[in-house]
Amino acid sequence: MHRQIAAQGEQWSTLGESGVGQAMAVLGGASTVGLVAELLAADEAAVRTAVRQLAAGSSARALFDDFDLAERILRDTPAEVRRELHARAAKLLHDKGFSADTVADQLVAAGVPDQPWAAGVLLTAAAAALANDQIDRAVERLELAYRATRDPAERAAIAIRLVRAEWRLSPSNRTRNYTRMRAAVRAGRVPAAGLPAAVMFLLWHGQTQHADQALGQLDWEQLDEAAPKVDFLCAWLRSAHPPHAQRHHRLLAGQALRRPANVLLPSPHLLGAELLTGLFTGRPGDETGTLAQRLLTCHRLDPSTVETLAAAVHCLIYTDRLDTAAAWCDSLLAEAEARQAPTWQSIFAGLRAETMLRKGNAAAAAEDAVLALNHVPAEQLGVWIGTPVAALVRACTLTGRHADAEAQLRRPVPRAMFESRFGLPYLHARGHHYLAVGDAAEALRTFRRCGHLMRRWHMDFAWLVPWRNDVAAAHLALGEDQHARAVATRHLELLGTATRHRTGGVSLRLLAATADRYQRVRLLRDAAAIARSGGCDLELATTLGELGAAHRAVGDYDKARLLIREATRLADSCGAAPLLRDLLGDRPHHTARPAPRLRPHPNGLDTLSPAERRVAELAAHGNRNRDIAAALEITTSTVEQHLTRVYRKLDIARRSELTFVLGDTPTGSSVSAIG
Repeated sequence: MHRQIAAQGEQWSTLGESGVGQAMAVLGGASTVGLVAELLAADEAAVRTAVRQLAAGSSARALFDDFDLAERILRDTPAEVRRELHARAAKLLHDKGFSADTVADQLVAAGVPDQPWAAGVLLTAAAAALANDQIDRAVERLELAYRATRDPAERAAIAIRLVRAEWRLSPSNRTRNYTRMRAAVRAGRVPAAGLPAAVMFLLWHGQTQHADQALGQLDWEQLDEAAPKVDFLCAWLRSAHPPHAQRHHRLLAGQALRRPANVLLPSPHLLGAELLTGLFTGRPGDETGTLAQRLLTCHRLDPSTVETLAAAVHCLIYTDRLDTAAAWCDSLLAEAEARQAPTWQSIFAGLRAETMLRKGNAAAAAEDAVLALNHVPAEQLGVWIGTPVAALVRACTLTGRHADAEAQLRRPVPRAMFESRFGLPYLHARGHHYLAVGDAAEALRTFRRCGHLMRRWHMDFAWLVPWRNDVAAAHLALGEDQHARAVATRHLELLGTATRHRTGGVSLRLLAATADRYQRVRLLRDAAAIARSGGCDLELATTLGELGAAHRAVGDYDKARLLIREATRLADSCGAAPLLRDLLGDRPHHTARPAPRLRPHPNGLDTLSPAERRVAELAAHGNRNRDIAAALEITTSTVEQHLTRVYRKLDIARRSELTFVLGDTPTGSSVSAIG
């Protein structure tokens, strides 16, 4: 080969036009007469003469900048000659002090980085390409650097950088580089600085054994610049993968003894560690929200900060800064899209779905969850898939799309998901699906499993998953009022006061379902006040609907009508079709126990006008108010007024009691018969 190149060099020294053209094509934008001459080991004057002959009437500079011509020349150059020229050009440009980016392009084109300095140049150039979101270019350079490196620890570090670069496009565990990383962990060759990232990638796919191996290799005494990343890893493990935190308590104990060296300008990892540690140790919500905002404001989205920024958004969600969380999700989603990072888009779309769900906007939550599942193949989402699937199942349940919710629950999920925090909202959503379709016993088992995990992991926080309220709702559906009352009361006791968190209002609403009609009004009034300040329109709609029914039960029909009207408006805006149907039919939501049936006035039927009797008969057959209005050619408001007078005259509390009072009516009373 070298003899062939030497022979070719002799030809170039005679300055054939083809040789000069090949050298110029290889050097590209770096071409000068001097560099071409050095590359060909030729005389500059002769090179200049050859260039003039090649230019054929054009300027020499125009010839150097003609990329189409360069491509044609390289295409016609033998592959071995072309690679050798690129290798010689790489050395020449490196010796002349050209940028790492320019030299790296030559090394990649040569494909044989046999210079001792090649790996360093390629790594520097890869970092620059990543900063400019040139992922394919960065991966090419990292791959060549991996081949140029012989040290096992350096190779392991490069493999992790390759996984990180590819991750933003496709978080797969079936790539060559993921396998390289896993093998390096198994062999104990990963340097300390790369172990935190390796642990996160391994746990994403539920590869717990390899993650435990990596965690076992961490030693605080060997850490220097990597210490902030390990700080964040420890806090992240406690919050996202508590079983691993419990198995590696010595590592976490070492983290607790450390003190950050730089408190004036903390890294995103130190801020993230402080944020998560404070959240799970009881720091006030205002302080947590402020710290999360600081992290999000001061640090840009990039491959090394995506986990810390996602943690900050989660902290905003958990402290009920829902509008702020939604705004940051929008911003980070836009940045991820602009930087062509589908995995990042999936993460922040999933977080926005969770935010919308907590705001009570089921339709928006479903849309965002679908986006999160579609940005990358769902099987590549690992244990994190629990976030978007839980949001989608819950949204489908709230909007009455039970078949869609069931289809999502049939989606395969990693078993390791239930050893992580991402399994908790999934269990919460699955339990509520069972509750909505009438399988309260299975719902109860699912909610209890969620509570068992939270207690075992020392993560029994109402803001995470209010599993005791869920259990109480399941007991109510089973008719076990005493158990429901005990569990909801326990939730309130742990809060200290119902107003401490919005889930306290849910507990009061559940307790109201077990109380008499006068206590029910008082409890629901308090629950509604908490719901108004809690930021969840759906919970407010549910509570107002039940408060309206409670007011009607005590004879306050005007107040009942106003409350149910507001509840209907909110339920409609949330897309909560089942709740909306209940409200339009004046039936309480499924979590409420029906009020005791009242004895109707013995002569009540005789007091009804013909119009009221007609409306009452249609309502008794289950027709909605708007259907009755269309059939009788009156307004919906008139139907509501007729029903209000009917309830008062018959001394009943709800629509479902009309059948009991009116008994059988002619089949012609149905809307379909009239229509």
